[in-house]
Amino acid sequence: MTARLKFANIPEAYKNVRKDSIKNVYQKPESKKAMVAICTAIKYWLEHFDEMFEKGKGLYLYSGTKGSGKTMFAAYIANELIYEKKKTVKFATSVQIINEIKSTWNRDSDTSTNQLLDDLIKAEILIIDDFGTEKAKDWISEAFYSIINGRYSDMKITIFTSNMSIGNLDYDKRITNRIMERNYIIPFPEESVRELIAQGNNEELKNIIK
Repeated sequence: MTARLKFANIPEAYKNVRKDSIKNVYQKPESKKAMVAICTAIKYWLEHFDEMFEKGKGLYLYSGTKGSGKTMFAAYIANELIYEKKKTVKFATSVQIINEIKSTWNRDSDTSTNQLLDDLIKAEILIIDDFGTEKAKDWISEAFYSIINGRYSDMKITIFTSNMSIGNLDYDKRITNRIMERNYIIPFPEESVRELIAQGNNEELKNIIK
């Protein structure tokens, strides 16, 4: 278990996120309704995980609003897969992946670019957080195509979070079509959970001062 948790590299703030951590804190009625649908969809995916695993069916969680809860849900899913399904998960932002690739260009690097890409392709389950925030330069597009196509061919689950719908990603159809085919697309509310938490913190501080 310790090895799986270390490999996962889940951000510290989300390492303990489990089912009981998920609360419907949205304020807008449409956001509350959307949250119910999101929880239902993810619950179904987890309950039918063996089927999803066999078919390589992942998830694409997106919202144009930053802080809408996508990363928290991705971490919750990762923890469920690690603790309940005994799976090995690799969690990384798209920028982290790009930076890891760049680090292989150094002469002193112990890992080649091809080795790194191969590790990402072979990861049992890969979560790419904040996908699409990077500038899709040619070499970046080719790197992500290698990863996504490799996993697509090997029927491996990839989970994405993004601030963009698939149609708005700055990538060509080689990538977007593979994501659409192999992922359930789940839109998140256009409402920031972080802002709501910040408002609550400010109210708490005001009460303390009083």
